[in-house]
Amino acid sequence: MDGVLLPSSMKYLTFIIHSVYNMITVNKHDIYDDIKQQIIQEKLLPGQWLVERDLCGKYGLSRTPIREILWKLCADGLLYQESNRGFTVRRLSLEQILEVFQMREAVEGMAARLACSKGDGTFHSTIREIKSKLEKVNIDRDATGGIQLGRRLHNAIIETAGNVLMSETCERLNNLTILTSLITRKSPPIEKASRDAHARIIDSLLEQDDVRSEQAMRDHLRETCRNLVEQFYPGMLNGSLRKET
Repeated sequence: MDGVLLPSSMKYLTFIIHSVYNMITVNKHDIYDDIKQQIIQEKLLPGQWLVERDLCGKYGLSRTPIREILWKLCADGLLYQESNRGFTVRRLSLEQILEVFQMREAVEGMAARLACSKGDGTFHSTIREIKSKLEKVNIDRDATGGIQLGRRLHNAIIETAGNVLMSETCERLNNLTILTSLITRKSPPIEKASRDAHARIIDSLLEQDDVRSEQAMRDHLRETCRNLVEQFYPGMLNGSLRKET
């Protein structure tokens, strides 16, 4: 019977379709991660255009899955889509930087308070280890190392706080936090101040002082924001804004 698939043939065709679909899905995840890493490593710079045709050739996918990847990177805050023009690596405005730090201060300050009461021996061991490694980091030569340890501390605090909504909020902020880190790692003084602030946060957590832990986290994020803006956006902070950040 011409044109009629037998059951075995149908199963084989279904298998092939699923295999191709899974292969494309895996490739899309890998390509997403590759582009994200290029942004983190500054191989793709803020404001740089991503040309769909070039990406199709580089990754061996058609335009539709490539565009899906680019839209996901937009949704996650790493790219910006200009109407009828295409996609660029996101460049945070001054207002967006302030909003990121204000949000982090509110959420992560409370997370530090909660981590005091919920932190166990494993948590205390982890943050002691982080502090020990921070003390050995040469920020002038390895700012990225300090940033990675700081991010590990922040993540440990969020996880220990045990608040699902708080964790989800921080996850959404994570990519924007990465973009601000790309700015601060260009300034050893900012990263040295962050390293010292992280040590104070850890000390407060180990002493299980919830009030001081929250305040230390808020002070750290506020100071980082202020230093970032004053160095890279000189003259942009007026008196009232200075109090808020």
